[in-house]
Amino acid sequence: MKSRHVFILITLLVIVDALAINSSFAIFYFSGFLKQTDIGGAAQFLVLINLTWLTGAIINGTYTFKNVQKQELLYRKVLLTFLVQVILLSIIVNQLTPTVHFTLRIFLIFVVEIFLLSVIRLATQVFERYYVRMNLFRKNIAIVGNNDLGNRLEKFFLTNPLTVNFSGSYNYQHEEVSANTLQADGVRDSIKYAIENHLDEVYITEFPERGNALDEIVELADQHCVRVKFVTSFMNYQREQRSLKMSNYKLNNYYDGIPILVSRKEPLTRLRNRIVKRCFDIIFSMAVIIFVLSWLFPILMILILIESRGNPIFRQLRSGRDNEPFYCFKFRSMEVNGSSDTKQAERNDPRVTRIGAFMRKTSIDELPQFFNVFFGDMSVVGPRPHMLKHTEEYRQIVDKYMVRQFLKPGITGQAQVNGFRGETKEHAQMLGRVKHDISYMENWTLIKDIKIIIKTITNALGGEENAF
Repeated sequence: MKSRHVFILITLLVIVDALAINSSFAIFYFSGFLKQTDIGGAAQFLVLINLTWLTGAIINGTYTFKNVQKQELLYRKVLLTFLVQVILLSIIVNQLTPTVHFTLRIFLIFVVEIFLLSVIRLATQVFERYYVRMNLFRKNIAIVGNNDLGNRLEKFFLTNPLTVNFSGSYNYQHEEVSANTLQADGVRDSIKYAIENHLDEVYITEFPERGNALDEIVELADQHCVRVKFVTSFMNYQREQRSLKMSNYKLNNYYDGIPILVSRKEPLTRLRNRIVKRCFDIIFSMAVIIFVLSWLFPILMILILIESRGNPIFRQLRSGRDNEPFYCFKFRSMEVNGSSDTKQAERNDPRVTRIGAFMRKTSIDELPQFFNVFFGDMSVVGPRPHMLKHTEEYRQIVDKYMVRQFLKPGITGQAQVNGFRGETKEHAQMLGRVKHDISYMENWTLIKDIKIIIKTITNALGGEENAF
């Protein structure tokens, strides 16, 4: 279980530790304290300081996900790494580099280094306490089923306090019902508890015997953006996969050697894929903002204001990832009206202005959403965000509609480039959009994003029938 935010913490620790190590040397060298050391010897010693620290960090696992999340390990690992550095450097300096003497002056460098590293760890500890207290970016999770497997998983989660907010393990107890009903109803009640308490993920360690009960439970969770994951032993995993009830479930990951099964494959649940997609979003959105919006933005604002009064930027609450609302930006393409938050644009809509019609036809009105991408509310490619009112309507009538909300919404998407854009009057249109969005979620690759962007541009240049 790896979090992007813990990865960022590790990256920052590596950088600031490197600064501390090199700064301790620079303080003494540029102050003239090492004036008897020639430049070549000093450079050689500086390289050795960094290499021996890196070696110690690798040996001790100083920058692993597990070790940076526990406060006692923050100090213990940095101390052990420092000791390895001192021992290795002592051996190398005394035997391989006679031009640099391991004297009291070198010892003082290490004193400053360990002081700076301790200050960094103290600052990290303060940050972690704030992070945990504020519950920033952590997933709220719970385990259903009180057994040895659940206990093992609980210990694993407790070693990742910056990644997850562990709500606890829950067991269900009912009387005067059959065992099959007990398990199915108990798990269903646990999902309802997760919905009511805004949990993000539920890990189930006991499976209902009824084959369709699992699908019903997953469907209930999907409707409220709760991910359900099934926990089993390796032997049970092999046996369950041969049975009908688990044949549709896939191996997602191993947590402390425990197989975790899910109902669908999601490449973007993997940390490296999320980092790749986010880096691409930042670079692409910055390029558009700098090279396109920097000159196009003022021109369109003036044209919009000439034709109609009102703010040239239209801001509307839309449904984001995990159904969290966010303000989506667009160039205003309509006259200011009271039905913008409830009524979709339709063909020959009288609310649309002349400049607005051109912008909607070419999709230029969506360009301000690159600021949403840069700020992290949206992605360049993903399911299109809908108005809050429509999200509530569609979730009641379209099968698996809320599954698309597991992803960050996009400026364009697989559904849009395949003809499912614009007004959705018919049930089949929204159903097709949802199928494409789920297919995109299950088969994401960076190459797929690039292909969708290229197809979006070619469609816009060629004109789209449903763009109005």
